[in-house]
Formats: sequence, C-alpha cells, structure tokens
Amino acid sequence: MVSCIPTRFDRVADPEAQHLPNPGTLLGALDLLAFCFLVIFGNVFDFRTYTNARGDPLEEAELHDQNAIALEERVNICLARGVCLELLRWWESQYRVIDHASPDLSDEAFTTRLLLGQAAGLVKYKESAESEGQEGALGCTLALLSLQVDNVLSIIPGGRLIWERVHNIPNDKFGYNAEDWSHIEIREREVQYYREYGLAEVSGLDLTPP
Repeated sequence: MVSCIPTRFDRVADPEAQHLPNPGTLLGALDLLAFCFLVIFGNVFDFRTYTNARGDPLEEAELHDQNAIALEERVNICLARGVCLELLRWWESQYRVIDHASPDLSDEAFTTRLLLGQAAGLVKYKESAESEGQEGALGCTLALLSLQVDNVLSIIPGGRLIWERVHNIPNDKFGYNAEDWSHIEIREREVQYYREYGLAEVSGLDLTPP
C-alpha cells in the first residue's frame, strides 16, 4: 500500500491515498505505467494534433499552419509529460524487474520497453485500419501518427534505440503478452535514493521515502 506521496508543500495522509496504485506490485506498477503512457503520448491521441485551427487536415493545410491545440494547452501537455517521465525515472530508481523467462531482457529499462510496446501496438493498429480502408480521426494518417510517435520517442531515454532495433529485426520480440506476465517479478532495488539517482528538483516532486 502506498502510504503517502510527499511534495515540496505537503504530504498526503494515508486515508487519502487509498486509491493510489502500489508501485511495488505488478498490477500497481502497470496502473501507474498505463497512466503515464496516456499522458506522455497525450498529443498523439488528441485529434486536434492532426488539424489546424480551422479544422482542416494538416496535410491539406498551409505549410506554416500550426495544429489546433492552443499554445497554453501545449505548454500544459509538455509539463504533464515531464512529470510522468520523472515518475517513471523514480520508479526505475526504486524497483527492478526480473523476467525469469528472458533474463537477458531484465537489464533493459522496463518502463521504456513497456511504453514502446504500447506505441508499437498503436502504430500497428493504424496500419491495419488504413489497409482495411477504415477512417479514423480527421487528418490522422499513418504517416502523421508515426511522426508524432517518433517525436515522443526522442525524449524517452533509450527510446529510439530500442525502436530502431525492433524495426530492423522484425522477429525481435517486443512487449509482453498474457503468458509473459506470469514470469515477471518486481523487486525493490538495494538502497538507492531518488535524489542520488538524478536531479529530482527538475520535476518539483520529492518522492524520497519519508
């Protein structure tokens, strides 16, 4: 159970934190990572990313047109993405993943591999939809969606390297299926405080144990 998540300004009392996932369990970690995925890839899912302010598809818009997301919202998206990336960095500093079926994969950042697995699934879904002639969000083509995904991958540590490896080696296993999860174990790392892991001040969060 997560008893509190301290910030610089306050501490959340235990009863108020009952709804938070326990990041030290597999299910709790997946809840946290799923939330972070939605935030980090938020602009990829936002329909307005693919149209201009007039609602025209960007592919048919003027060369210098911007997308329909207002500037203030873009700033908020960047800030939220940064907080979630910092949360993932904190998680990696506190826990390690043991893949008993594939020990060679255990050293890779679990959060990065999982995020990229979800992104790959999203791109494959779009490929399938376009090949079947299914229309999606206005202006959201496979090319533009892939470009947005690539932009996000560029700020995820190690993201592009793993992504390129997957595309260069088609048979390389990527992501996890239902059977794989039975071999996954999450363990706490040996004493490794978050502030020693990097610059915690960047995010404005203090996630060191109280």
